[in-house]
Amino acid sequence: MANRTSGDIDVQVEEKYKCLKAITYVSLAQLQPTLSYEKHQHQDHEELYYIINGKGKIKIGEEESQFRDGDIIYIPERTEHTITNNGEEMIEFLAFGGFMDMNSK
Repeated sequence: MANRTSGDIDVQVEEKYKCLKAITYVSLAQLQPTLSYEKHQHQDHEELYYIINGKGKIKIGEEESQFRDGDIIYIPERTEHTITNNGEEMIEFLAFGGFMDMNSK
């Protein structure tokens, strides 16, 4: 690494675990109880969700999972996904979007 800070570490990561080469946005999202975001996909970037508060379910491709506050959810590019609030309180989460490959278009 050419430019290092005192917090940098050297680590080898298997290719299948690499994600978000460059973060292009961070959004604070909220979802009211009983509501869902429509199923969609992103052709040009992948996402990470960090669940700040609440619980619900998420469907990524054909896999459906429950989540709760503190969870981190990875969504690959070009993969349909939807999130549903089946709890009793507002879900708050951070959505990080970015490219896995700096040359991704």
